Amino acid sequence: MNNPRSDAAQAGCIDGDAFSQNPVVTTGDTELNVAAERLSANCFFNALLRETDSGSWYERSDQRFPEGIRVPAVRIALPASAAELWLNASYRSECGRHQFVLPMVWRTAEGIDKPIELAVAAQLVAEEPTFFPCAVPEARAQFTRRVSASVKNMSQALAARSADIETLFNQPLTFSESEQALLCGHSIHPTPKSRDPFTDEDAERFAPEFGNKFALLWLGVDPQFLRSASGAEISAEQFSELVRSTDGAPPAPKGFIAIPAHPWQWRQLCEDPRVAELLASGKIIQLGLGGEPWRATSSLRAIYSGKSPYMLKFSLSLRLTNSVRTLQPKEMVRGLEVLKVRQTPLGQEFANRYPRFQVLAEPAYLMLADSCGEQIIESLVMFRENPFLNESAENTCLLATLTQDNPSGDSCRAAQLVFRFAEDGEISTGAAARRWFGAFLDAVIEPLLIAQADFGILFGAHQQNLILTFEGALPVAGYFRDCQGSGYSRVGEELLKPYLPNLAQSSENVIDEKMANRLFVYYLIVNSCFGLISALSAAGLLSERQLLSQLRERLELLNKGQRRDHSCLEYLLNAEEIWAKGNFQCAVIGMNETTTEDPLSIYHKMANPLKVSTTTEAAEV
Repeated sequence: MNNPRSDAAQAGCIDGDAFSQNPVVTTGDTELNVAAERLSANCFFNALLRETDSGSWYERSDQRFPEGIRVPAVRIALPASAAELWLNASYRSECGRHQFVLPMVWRTAEGIDKPIELAVAAQLVAEEPTFFPCAVPEARAQFTRRVSASVKNMSQALAARSADIETLFNQPLTFSESEQALLCGHSIHPTPKSRDPFTDEDAERFAPEFGNKFALLWLGVDPQFLRSASGAEISAEQFSELVRSTDGAPPAPKGFIAIPAHPWQWRQLCEDPRVAELLASGKIIQLGLGGEPWRATSSLRAIYSGKSPYMLKFSLSLRLTNSVRTLQPKEMVRGLEVLKVRQTPLGQEFANRYPRFQVLAEPAYLMLADSCGEQIIESLVMFRENPFLNESAENTCLLATLTQDNPSGDSCRAAQLVFRFAEDGEISTGAAARRWFGAFLDAVIEPLLIAQADFGILFGAHQQNLILTFEGALPVAGYFRDCQGSGYSRVGEELLKPYLPNLAQSSENVIDEKMANRLFVYYLIVNSCFGLISALSAAGLLSERQLLSQLRERLELLNKGQRRDHSCLEYLLNAEEIWAKGNFQCAVIGMNETTTEDPLSIYHKMANPLKVSTTTEAAEV
């Protein structure tokens, strides 16, 4: 019997719309637009204030409250124009993730106050030469366009998911539901939903926050024009065949290998002369679309099917936030190495110590090669372990989804879980928050700290790379994904070399102590742990100081143990300042983060809230 999807392929480049559900949504001046503006302003100004010394805090009257009630407010000076930006805050954070309220106000040089939208504020900030002086005018103009596009994109996503918001923030979710529930993006970034050059229609079909699914495209490729690698006992081509068989896609004819392609990326590749030549010569044939629905995970370029034993991560010729999302071969090698490390005695020791924490290995990758034998990295696809099948996908949630701001103005999903835990256990919300946060430390923070301190293995565990599984409302297990963000300290290199003598020769990810500690702490503690602390505290569960004390107690306990490497724990406990990534700088300059030669060039110092309280007294105005 003919496969209708295979027949459709003969007409040209298939784009995989067989499972598309929602039409493009346009929005007007609605509450969702206001929510998108507020959420975007939080992301924008938290990034700016963390990276610059521009903010001065005050206490002032707010017309929303009865006379005599004063609220935190921040003034951002614009010296070049002698103007100021003012924002009232509903919550001021020691960890740097404040909650602002609209409208924001532009106080001109003449002292006139004008309520403004974020697009105008972004332009004022971009035109201020004292902010990020190395940014050129063209990059600043592009930055302001991306800010506006990000707000619009978020507004469209909120409109598309408006009927789901109550469920997304209050009900148990499956793995794929939680991945597609991240509506707001990076919580400390000026353009959290920028995505060039996606159209609105592309986003509706392929971006995770719209909640849609699509069919995977399959190609048959002459093996002479494939490049691949595997760290497992079977080849990358065999991994591909395993996925194809679960996807219900047509098999490749004799003499060809079936490989998957992302439908959007395939459209881009069809315009590449190298690929067009292979198509014209019959070295690549289009087999058609698979029969199972795939869904984008929160990273967009990684996709998930409930039937496949492997997730797939693709190169996408797309700029999301700081980076063009084209995979690099050296990044792929890191995934193969993680699998090998996991199989060493050291890896097995770590797994035995933390049986409820799992690192998702990436055992193989494939890409096309052109007629000259050169790799076409834009075609690269990586295979990632998928433990979220059947009941294992239930009651699971991405950390970024747990901490994101609620468009309705209610508490974040993590706080809602704590409230539920308190109600179920008939305990106070404060006690519930301490136990819930302690369970979070057990599930992900301690295992990752010990991976660094005892094994010299570094995982870039930011909020979109950490997944939690729950029993009821309590976190009980954790997962780390995205091995491109993995590396080894010098201690790890020394420990692992007897088992893996070629460790990091191709992956370039053995890192010296100073860089290792700065990068590792930013991802795991500043981004993930401080982000959660701010979210829980903003909901009124416990103060940040109480949760920071609980975190510090755990760090001190771990540091008292017989660690092979105390440097990172001591850095966290004793440094007056720690380092954080400069997402605002990266966005204003227009830097591609993944290809920068010096990763630390976009990092900056911030006060360490674990060392001292960072909240200073605010003047009254």
